[in-house]
Amino acid sequence: MEPTNPPSIDSDDTIYSADSIEFCPIQSHSHLFACGTYQLAKDESEDSVKVSQDPEVSTGNSDSDADSDDDEEVKVEKPMLRLGRLLLYEVGSKDDKTRNLKNLSCTETAAILDMKWSHHLINGHATLGVADASGDLSLYQFKSEGADLEIVTKYQTNENSKLALSLDWSNRVNASSEPQIAVSLSSGDVTILELDPTSSNLQENLTWHAHDLEAWIVGWNYHDTNVLYTGADDCRLKGWDLRMDCSYATFTSKAHQMGVCSIQSNPHDEHILATGSYDENVLIWDTRSMRQPLGTTETGGGVWRLKWHPTQKDVLLAGCMFNGFHVIKYDDAWSGSMISSFMEHKSLAYGCDWSYETRKDSMDLPLVGSCSFYDHLLHLWQPKEYQS
Repeated sequence: MEPTNPPSIDSDDTIYSADSIEFCPIQSHSHLFACGTYQLAKDESEDSVKVSQDPEVSTGNSDSDADSDDDEEVKVEKPMLRLGRLLLYEVGSKDDKTRNLKNLSCTETAAILDMKWSHHLINGHATLGVADASGDLSLYQFKSEGADLEIVTKYQTNENSKLALSLDWSNRVNASSEPQIAVSLSSGDVTILELDPTSSNLQENLTWHAHDLEAWIVGWNYHDTNVLYTGADDCRLKGWDLRMDCSYATFTSKAHQMGVCSIQSNPHDEHILATGSYDENVLIWDTRSMRQPLGTTETGGGVWRLKWHPTQKDVLLAGCMFNGFHVIKYDDAWSGSMISSFMEHKSLAYGCDWSYETRKDSMDLPLVGSCSFYDHLLHLWQPKEYQS
């Protein structure tokens, strides 16, 4: 049976290329979501060096060095700047078919690669983690009754201009007084940060070299936060155990044929893990036996993001780059079928997330926000499950 193709409820131009969307899971702010953007820009500041036209100058001859009349100024080509904006949106409180988007704020940042909300209040506040192209992990909070995000802390993961590519909170399922945040880097390193909830300061707990190429994604086992998973451009999916200081991988899988770029533990089933890859496949795993996946679903596009349904263990949202966004429904044997597809984005389908708003009709699927890159477009839509 063909998946349904729901229409767009509302859309917005994000100006910069959009790659990340995260709805706030805290009920008091569940009508809000953040959108992260990434834009390359030319550095217009001018730097120049003097280059001598006399070859003897390079020999270290002091007389030649003193005579610089023949030196020529040459402009130095600077690397492109990676700029970003953190956009905050409100979903209007009309009925589902006519709900609208309202842009509440725009914060200038470095280019944003990934964002995640803590699913529990930090020091009494809803808190958003942001990973950016400067290698920083920043935390933002709603500091008042309003909807203004304010930065509360920033941690520089490295001094080598490596990008922070993804992050994940350890407290998705089980609240913790001192949650941890895992961050993966373009160097292949992974860093574990501990958060002091009273001061909101971040402290590095552990860093190790997990992959030899870009570590696109890191994800905790939400039911056992001694364990986490990483995926990288080396086509490897790996498991790690903090009790072993991550000195070696507990497993390394080559089941994906291209770079592994999405991972999410199922918050409603302690043994289920979903992974996605540039190879256009979503794999479902039983974490008790990682030798081979339980099921494979072809998506027709590289799987950049995976998001389990807020309350149902068998429904998964996938952002599939060149082939739009899809909702996958699984049976008891973890065989997946696409039940709803959104194809109105005309560029790379990257960021997506479910709304966590409490719904009047629990049988309907929640609203979804999705964004695409080169057309810098944001859409709000509601998946429709076909009736069998």
